[in-house]
Amino acid sequence: MPFLPRLRCPACGRTIHGIDAKVVPPAEKYEDCLRRCTRCHIGASNAKNPAKVRFIQGPKPAAPAEPPPAEQPPPVPQPGSAEPTQGS
Repeated sequence: MPFLPRLRCPACGRTIHGIDAKVVPPAEKYEDCLRRCTRCHIGASNAKNPAKVRFIQGPKPAAPAEPPPAEQPPPVPQPGSAEPTQGS
């Protein structure tokens, strides 16, 4: 059973843990990577030799939706600042 060694994430420096795998497919995209930094969405290619590992950027997580702005009541006219009416 091949063992893929642990690595450091190039973005945050956290350890990307090594794994034992029965089959080690080539990784051309993030989804194929067996080692991933879930915080940064960076995967390490499945090369056994750390010198030959490529890092692959995964899809950026969607930004959290901002809550809609609170509805503001219409402004209350101040006394003495009445708008001129037409026909006056």
